[in-house]
Amino acid sequence: MKYSPRKLKTNVNISPTSPAKDFFLLLSGIFCVIIIVYFILGLLVNVAVARLPVQVEEGLGRVFKQFYENAKNDEESKKLQGLLDKLVAGFPEKGRAFRVYLVENEMVNAVALPGGNIVVFTGLMKEVEAEEEISFVLAHELGHFANRDHLKGLGRGLILWTLSAGFLGYDNIVTALAGQSLMGVQMKFSQAQETKADLFALELMSKQLGTVAGAVAFMGKISPKEGKGMLGYYFSTHPHPKKRMKVIQDEIRSKGYNTEGLVNGY
Repeated sequence: MKYSPRKLKTNVNISPTSPAKDFFLLLSGIFCVIIIVYFILGLLVNVAVARLPVQVEEGLGRVFKQFYENAKNDEESKKLQGLLDKLVAGFPEKGRAFRVYLVENEMVNAVALPGGNIVVFTGLMKEVEAEEEISFVLAHELGHFANRDHLKGLGRGLILWTLSAGFLGYDNIVTALAGQSLMGVQMKFSQAQETKADLFALELMSKQLGTVAGAVAFMGKISPKEGKGMLGYYFSTHPHPKKRMKVIQDEIRSKGYNTEGLVNGY
C-alpha cells in the first residue's frame, strides 16, 4: 500500500494564508495610511502658508542664500532686474520686494525661492531672443509667489520626507518605493501649480506690458526641443510644453489678450 502523507492542520506554527500575501496587504495598508496622512497634512500646510507673515518668509529666504550667493553682477543682471521691477509694479501684494539673480548654470530653468528671490540660470538666457520672452518667465515665477507655491512645495516636501522616514525608516527599499509613490502624487500637484502660474503670468503681462507675445514666443521655442514624450512628463513638475501651450492659447482666446508687439531684442 502506497504511503500518502497527510496535510498538517493549522496550529500556532502554521499560517492559513501566504506570507507573501500578508506582506503585500501590510505594505498596501501602510501606503494608504501614508497617503491619507499626507493629504491631510498637505491641506494644513496650505492653510498655514496662506497666513504666514512675509517677515517669516524673508527669514526662510536667508536659508536659501547659498543658491544665489555666486550670482552674476553685470549689465545683463541689471537688465533682468529692470524687467522684473516693471512686472512687480502690477503685483497684487503691494510693497513686496523681489530680486532676480542670474546664476551660471546650463539648465534651461528659473526658480522661485522664499523671500521674494528669483534665480534665472544662464542656460535659459541662451534660449531667449526678446525681452518679452524673459518677462514671461519672470511673470511665471511671480505667479508662484502670488499663490505661495514655493512655500507649499517646501512644506509638502518636508512632510513627504518625514512620513517616509517616520513610517518606514530612513534607509531601506520600502522607504524608497513609498517615496516614489508619493512623489507621483506631489508631481501632479506641482503641475497644477505651474498651470496657475502660467495664467497669472498672462494676466500680469497684459496689464503691465500690454502684450502676451512673449509667452507664445517662449513656449514656441521650448516645445519643439522637448524630447520626452507625454508619458515622460507624468513624474515631472511641469506639464508637457504642448499642453502648456494649448492652455496658454486657450486663455489668450478666452480673454482676448494682445499677442502683437514682440519687438525688443535681447
